[in-house]
Amino acid sequence: MAKAQYSAGLHFIVRTSDQAPNKEDRRAVMSHAAKRRWKSRKTPKLHSWIDPERSLGDVEKHEESLAPSVLPMLGLNHFGGDLNGTPLPSGIEPAMVQDLVKLIELDKNGVYPYEVCLRVHPVQRGWFAYMISDICCIHSMMFSVRAFVDNISSLEQISKAAAFHYDQTLRHLQARINVFEHTAWDPALSDCTIMVILNLAQAAEITGDLEAARNHVNGLLRIVSLRGGLRSLHAHNNLQVKVCRADLGLAMRFGTLPRLFQDDIEWSCFIADRGLIRCQHGDFETQVRTFIDGLDSRLRDCWKDAHAFSCLSNLTYQTTRKLSPGTYCEMMISILYRLMHLSMKQDTLQEAVRLGLQAFCTTLFMTRHYLDKPYEQLVEKFRTALYGVFHVSAIVVPDLIMLWFMMLYRIVAYKEPLASDWESVQLEQAVLLTGVTTWPHAHSMLKSVMWVGFVHDSPGVRVFEAARIRLEKPKEIDGQKNEDRRHSGANTELG
Repeated sequence: MAKAQYSAGLHFIVRTSDQAPNKEDRRAVMSHAAKRRWKSRKTPKLHSWIDPERSLGDVEKHEESLAPSVLPMLGLNHFGGDLNGTPLPSGIEPAMVQDLVKLIELDKNGVYPYEVCLRVHPVQRGWFAYMISDICCIHSMMFSVRAFVDNISSLEQISKAAAFHYDQTLRHLQARINVFEHTAWDPALSDCTIMVILNLAQAAEITGDLEAARNHVNGLLRIVSLRGGLRSLHAHNNLQVKVCRADLGLAMRFGTLPRLFQDDIEWSCFIADRGLIRCQHGDFETQVRTFIDGLDSRLRDCWKDAHAFSCLSNLTYQTTRKLSPGTYCEMMISILYRLMHLSMKQDTLQEAVRLGLQAFCTTLFMTRHYLDKPYEQLVEKFRTALYGVFHVSAIVVPDLIMLWFMMLYRIVAYKEPLASDWESVQLEQAVLLTGVTTWPHAHSMLKSVMWVGFVHDSPGVRVFEAARIRLEKPKEIDGQKNEDRRHSGANTELG
C-alpha cells in the first residue's frame, strides 16, 4: 500500500476501494482521531451568558511578556496609529488624557485581576478611541479621577478641578437630554452617553452620595431599555458587562434585587459542565458533593459554577493560560445574578449558603477597593444567617463546610470579633472538629469547597493561625496550673 512520510509529520494514507488498511495505517488513523478529540477537549467554547447568541471564544493562551507590566502615562504623541486621525475635543489638553490612565489603573485594581486575566493595554481597549473624542465623556471621566485621587468624601469637599469637570459633564449631558426630548437625537442614547452615566454613578459612590448613584443607575437602565435592552449594546467595548456591574453593585449596596434579568434568566450551570477544568480534591470531594446534593438545584448549580471558577482561577494563576476580561466578567455575572435573584429565606441553611457564595464572589469580582465597606449589608446578612445555622439544633453542617463558612466570614467581615464572640468560638470549634493542625492541611480542605489562593491565602492564613493559637492557650494555662499545684504540694510537705 502506498503511503508517504513528510518531515512536517504528516502521514498520508492512500487506499483504493478494493484495499483494506493494514495494521500500521489503522494505528495512524486511530492516533489522529484521538489527537483531534483531545484538541477539541482542550479548547472548549463558551457562549455569552448575557447574550447566548454571541460566542466568547476559546480560553486564550497569553505570555505575560507581551503586555506592559506598568501602564505608561500616555500623552497625545504616544497614541500613534492606535488613534490615528482622532483629534481631542476642543479644550481638552493631552495632560488630561494622561490623567485618564489613572482611572484605567483603578479599573485594573477593582475589576480585572491580572493574575488570571489577560493584560489589555488601555489604548487597545475597544471604547478608548471614541471615548477621548467625546467632550462629555472626558469630563465625566476626569471628575471620577479627581474624586478618587483627591479622596473626596462628599461633593462639598471637591477641588476646583473636580468641580469644573463635574459642571462641564452635567452641562453637556443636560444639553443632550434637552435635544433628545424634542428630536430623539441619537447621541443621547449613544455608548458615550452610557459611559458618562456610568462614570457619574461611580463618582457618586466614591463621594458617598448613594441616592445620586441610584438615580444615575435608574437613568442608565432607562437608556438601555430605549436602546432595545442589554443585548442590543455593543459587546466589543464591554458595555454590557459595565452596565451589569453597575446594576449589581448598587443592588448590593442597598440590599435590594438587581433590576436586570428579573424575568429572563438561565438557572443552569454556565461553566461547571463545560469541561473547562477537571479538578480533584481527594476524600474531601465526596464530603462536599454529599452536602451540595441536598441543596436546591438552582443553588447547587451556582455552587458548582463558583467552585469551577475557583479552580480555574487557581490554574490560570499558575500557568500562562489566561482568561479574557470579558469571559472572566461573564462567568461572575452569571453566578451573581442567579444568586441575587434566588430567595431561600424559608431555609436557614440554604440562605446561609446563598449569602456565603455571594460574599465569596465579591472577593473575586467586585472588590471595589476605592469604597469604604461597600458590602456592609451583605456581610451582616451573612453573619445573621450563620448565627441561625449554628444556633438551631436541627441543622447539621458538615465540619468541612463549617470551617469554610467561618473562614470566609472572617475574611469578608469589616470588624474583627473578640476572642469570646461566637464567631471566634465557632471557628475554633470548626478547627477542632476537622482535626486540622496546619495551614497546608486547612488550605487543601478549603480548596475542596472553593478558595482562590492569590486572593484568600494572605488573610486566610492569619485567621487560621490566630484560631490555632487561641486553641493552644487553654492547654498552656492548664499546664501552668498543674505545675503550680505540684509546687504548692511540695512546699506543703516541706513545711
